[in-house]
Parts: sequence; structure tokens; C-alpha cells
Amino acid sequence: MVARHKWLLLGVAVLSFCLGFGLTVWVWKGALIAPAPLKVKDHAEQTIDTGLTEPSFEESSEENPDGPELYLLSEADLVQTVVSDAGQVLSITTSALPEDLVGRTLGEIKSIHPEWRIVGFAPERLTVRILETHMEALYGHLSFLGVFEGKVAVFRGRPEIYQRLVRVVGIPISGLPDFEVRNLERGIPFNGEEELSLLLESLRERGE
Repeated sequence: MVARHKWLLLGVAVLSFCLGFGLTVWVWKGALIAPAPLKVKDHAEQTIDTGLTEPSFEESSEENPDGPELYLLSEADLVQTVVSDAGQVLSITTSALPEDLVGRTLGEIKSIHPEWRIVGFAPERLTVRILETHMEALYGHLSFLGVFEGKVAVFRGRPEIYQRLVRVVGIPISGLPDFEVRNLERGIPFNGEEELSLLLESLRERGE
């Protein structure tokens, strides 16, 4: 009788061990195949590479395909960044949007000016990037008088669009009448050395 009870207890112990071992294996396998939680990227980590060496602009270079089509307003600004062939920023100018671009869409601007790299497009601002070689071909033959570090200076190019300093003239603008200073700040175009000499002579007389 005692021996029979011993075999019964041994059988119960073996059965408990087998059940416990099986349960442990089942839980362990389930943990291995459980899917890893999805990682949601924070919006703050998302960036847009504009390819600019200067500070990036806030407008997008592409229109939203799901939103309404954007048009340039008559009061919009044109921001032009002139860069060298090596990508160095030479100048950044802001001017009024030309009349022929008012009401245009992004696609139309690209068709009209394929030489522009459009890096910002919004109804109130068009931001473009232009190679110096292209600007030089368009405006390098033009010249004008302007202001550089408080003195009259000779520039090559077109005022408010493209300019390269040629030389500084020793005429301080502090002694010139206000209207002449405003004219110089806007740029006074001239053709040839003879016209330049007349303009400088006039400015020297007014500065005395």
C-alpha cells in the first residue's frame, strides 16, 4: 500500500514537471516571434535639402499637388541669389516682381525662365538661384554708378538685379544732396567713359 502511494506521488510530480516545462517553452517561443513595436519618426527630424549654401528659405520649391494651384501676386517680391560655378553665393537681391510674371504658376515660371533654379515659390515671394555666367551674359555689358561703403562706386551690371564692383571713386556721399544719394542708391546707368566722366564731374561739383 505504501509503495503504491509512492508511485502515485512520483507520477504526479513527473506530470507537473512536464506541464511546467511545456508552458515555459511555449511562452519563450511566443516572446521570440512577437512583432517589434513600430517606430514613428518625429516630425522635428524631417528635413528638406535645398542644395543652397546660404540659409534656406521657408517656401517650398514645389506646389502641393493636393491643394489649390498657386499664382504670383502683383505685390510679390523676386529674390535672386547669384552663385558662382563652384556654388559660392555672390549676391542676394530683392526687387519687385516683373509684370510679365504676375499671375504665373510655378510651371509657367519654369517654362519662361529655364535658367532659374526655383528654391522658393509662394504667392507673395519668388526665390530663385542663378549662375553668375548667365547673369554676366545678360547684364555684364551694362554699367552704372552706385554706392559702396559710403562712397560713389562704378559697377558692372544692372541695378537691383546683378552688380559687380569695378572701382570706388573718391567721392563721399555724405556731402551730396539727398536726391543724388537716392539716385545713387537706385543706380545711375551710363554708357561709355565719356558719359561716366560727365556724371562724376557733376557729382564732384555738387559735393563741394
